[in-house]
Amino acid sequence: MGGTVVKKIMQGAQITSVILTDGRRSSNPFQWPEERMASIRKQEAMNAALILGVKEVIFFDLPKLTDNLHYNLAKERLGTLIKQLQPDEVYFPHEYLDRHPTHQLAGKITRECLENSLSLAAMWAYEVWGLFPTWDRTEYIDDQVGKKIQAIEAHKSQVASIPYGEAVIGLNRWRAVFENPQQATTKGIFAEVFLLMSPTF
Repeated sequence: MGGTVVKKIMQGAQITSVILTDGRRSSNPFQWPEERMASIRKQEAMNAALILGVKEVIFFDLPKLTDNLHYNLAKERLGTLIKQLQPDEVYFPHEYLDRHPTHQLAGKITRECLENSLSLAAMWAYEVWGLFPTWDRTEYIDDQVGKKIQAIEAHKSQVASIPYGEAVIGLNRWRAVFENPQQATTKGIFAEVFLLMSPTF
């Protein structure tokens, strides 16, 4: 959702990016030790945030979310942060439609924290490892797509072996073209879409 991040910043929004895990177990074509991979991923995330214009990036530096200890640590820290920041909107991966196990857990943790805090923040899911069959919001990112591409490319350790940038921009192009079956013309060239998540409380 990098294009939407840039749009929000241009509109005056204050963005806080929260990264739960340190990426030590992510794609590692260079066969680096886990500690080095975690350090490189952190620097890449900061570089990408700088390109997008995000001034505050918070790292929880957890190695994983799949055990109870780290899951509960992430939930405790994120819950505290949400109470401190009182955000108007929160964006996170979908806990079911995203096929990446860590993204699923991150989505679940975020939703639970928002519900437990009785936050009135709008809850938006975005696409990463799973595509939405329907969506509630479309953001055209024609003027922001250049920065989005640069931010993806800043994750050099990840794009070294897998062309994530090409895939994501292709998806954004598809979303713009096929946004509405009834449309006579397209409203833009590139778009990101979001699902509105409803709290269970």
